[in-house]
Amino acid sequence: MPKRSEEQKLMRQWWMLALLALAFLGLSYGFVSLAIDSGSLWQYAVGIIFLIWAVKYIIRSAKLAFSR
Repeated sequence: MPKRSEEQKLMRQWWMLALLALAFLGLSYGFVSLAIDSGSLWQYAVGIIFLIWAVKYIIRSAKLAFSR
């Protein structure tokens, strides 16, 4: 079994996943705000994708934080 790198170990920390979720939430907010101003559908789509990723990372973070 190969040894895990430092980056892989860091991605198994609940707080790192929570920070990623916050970053994705911020990106989602930014793109959706731009989409509201411009009416661009692709910006809505990108905002929704970032929102989905944020929810995914929130769930993963909660599982890691409360499973120990």
